[in-house]
Order: sequence, then structure tokens, then C-alpha cells
Amino acid sequence: MTLMIEYQDARALVLSAAKALPAETVPLARALGRTLARDVRAREDIPPFTKATMDGYAVRAADTRLPGPDAAAEVELEVHEDLPAGRLSRKALGPGQAARIMTGAPLPGGADAVVMVEDTEASGRAVKVRREVRPGDNIGLAGEDLKKNDVALGRGALIGPAEVAMLAAAGLARVAVTRRPKLAVIATGDEIVEPGDKKRPGQIRNANGPALTAMAVAAGAAASYLGIARDRRASLAAKLARAKGADVLVLSGGVSVGDYDLVKDELRAAGVKPVFWQVRIKPGKPVFFGVRGRQLVFGLPGNPTSAMVTFHLFVRPAIDAMLGRLVPGPAAGRAVLTAAITLKPGRTQFLRGLLAEGGPTLEVAPYDDQRSGVLRSMVRSRALIVVPADVRHIEAGREVEIIFMDGR
Repeated sequence: MTLMIEYQDARALVLSAAKALPAETVPLARALGRTLARDVRAREDIPPFTKATMDGYAVRAADTRLPGPDAAAEVELEVHEDLPAGRLSRKALGPGQAARIMTGAPLPGGADAVVMVEDTEASGRAVKVRREVRPGDNIGLAGEDLKKNDVALGRGALIGPAEVAMLAAAGLARVAVTRRPKLAVIATGDEIVEPGDKKRPGQIRNANGPALTAMAVAAGAAASYLGIARDRRASLAAKLARAKGADVLVLSGGVSVGDYDLVKDELRAAGVKPVFWQVRIKPGKPVFFGVRGRQLVFGLPGNPTSAMVTFHLFVRPAIDAMLGRLVPGPAAGRAVLTAAITLKPGRTQFLRGLLAEGGPTLEVAPYDDQRSGVLRSMVRSRALIVVPADVRHIEAGREVEIIFMDGR
């Protein structure tokens, strides 16, 4: 087992152990939030035909040339057909002809533009056109979105509402997605009590179990909470046995160096091969990572903010890699620091930060209380400010790296 390693080295070790899971096929209606397991190609041109994008009249653009600059100038065309959406034209337009057309209807042969209805006046079987159009005006060309066999969505894409629309347009009723990793969460310690249970003096509510389970679900895993393992070897061993079928096991608490921190010893007894324990970061130095066969095992700190921050840094990238996402982990970016930071160097630090997006540049300010037990800082902060291990001071106005905590 490697002791006290750098953040990037620890992350690399986690990602090297996290392998993409097999694919499964689900109905399109259940694909939201899933990850594509393979490229999806268009089975036909999208759209499959040239269509009107406005209600009006399909015309030959050359027939709409007005006789002069007079504001009252107009041309009159013969209307020989009415085309609602979904109906194909019976015949092509000839010179001086037009077809009344609705948005989405296929353009008739011979037509190369649509005059908006606001620029016309119907007159029996004729229409008066008061504005010239050019070829291509108010129409959508066949295949302008995708040509047949073009890649509509690539492997590893997260399926959101827009992706569902694209898959539907590509004609897929069922979609190949990566199986969700099964993730088990165990909280540890005699000092924690479940919400709703009676609490004795000296005990605190168990925030980590629900929080880590929720974070796993939000990241795309199929998560289950196995409850609290007490500070007794038999209690922890029983929970570890229940978690054997999971792809990922996340424990909180019990990974420090105290007399009652039993997690590392019991993990070894349960067949977990340690990879590292302790990462040169703040918060969250006492982080454990190991493997049990194909199962990834994370031991996170007991302090709530430390547990949540280290989940973002290590567990979330592992889940993404197992889902086959091409860029694992929360999205990163740059922001302008609005208040100076002075820290003791030596560890890579991740400060909870408040984002301001009203101006021309993204700005971030460190939350005023960075203690690892302050859950309020996680509620109000949307990003982590990354401070390299060798940096002591950053002036206000400088750009800093940030990691977004509220989605991709």
C-alpha cells in the first residue's frame, strides 16, 4: 500500500482501477440520465425532407420579384394546393404558382422558398405576395441536421433531454447504455445516530450515510445504504459481507489513526487489497482506497464536508469511468478570485467557493468558514477552489482553477 501520496497520483490510481461496465439495452423512455455505450448513427437524413419552417406559401423565389420599389408593390401567384404538415405535394410548382403550406410540411417540387403568411394576402385561388424572398428563405433542408450514417451521439455521452430528442429523431426505440455501477454505502461509528432515532448525549446525527448515497445516485450509480457499522469488528464485518456484490463500496469514518478506527484492519480481513491510505490534500487527508476483486473500496473521512469533498475528488471520477464517460469527474474551469487567499503550503487544498456569474467573467470567493464539520459551507458553495500544494498566497483578481460541485 502506498502511503501519503499526491492528489493527482491518487486520482490516477483510482481511474486505472475503474473499468467500464458492460452495456444493457433500455427503452428510450428510460434512457434519461444514462450513458451511451456505443456510437449512435442516423438511420436516415434528419430532417428526411426539405420542409417549411414558417406558415405561409411555398414559392419559386424568382416569382416573388416585385415590379418596383413602391411599398405597395405586389405580385399575384396562383395557389394550386394546400399542404398541412405530414402531407406530400401531388405535383411540382410551375411558373407563377404557389402552394399554401404549414410549418413542418414537405416543400413541393419546384419550390425553393417560403413566403411568410404575414407578407401575403389570400384572394380566392390566388395569393398576393408583398415581399421578395431568396432561395432558401424560411425552409429547412433535408439532412441539414444530420446526414444518413452521421454520428448522432458518441459513446460516453450523458443522455439529457436534448439527447433523448436526438435519439428519437434518429429512430431509436431502445438504446444501448452502460450498466449503472452498484454502489453500497456504510457509515461507521458509535457516535452517530440515524435521523429520527433517539439520540443520547454525545451522539450526533448521521449525515454521511444519506449524503453519500444521494451523491452516488446523482452521479449515475445504483446506490444502496447499508446502515451504520458500530465500532465493533463483528458489526463492521457483517456490513462488509453484505456489500460483496457491489461494484463500489464507500465507507465513511474509521480511517484515521485512532484506537477505534477499525476500518482498515477489517477491510484487509475481508479481502480488500489496499492501494493507498492518506492523500496530501485538505480537507480529507485520511482517504483509503483498495480493491476486492473487481470491487473498488473507498474509505472516506468521518467529517461531513471532508467526506463529500473526497467523494467529488475520487468516487465521482470512478463512477464516471465505470459508466464509460470520456471525461471522468466533475467539470473543471477557471474563475477570477474576488478575495485573497493565504494558506499554509504543503498540501493541495480544496476550498469551498461561492460563485458569482452576473458579470462578463465567472468570479469565485472562498466561503468564510472552511472547517471540515461545517455542512452549511457545502449547502451554499457551488465550487471547490483548487490551491496547489506549493502555493501560500493568491491575490484577489487572479484566475484560479475550480471544480464544479453541482453537476457537469
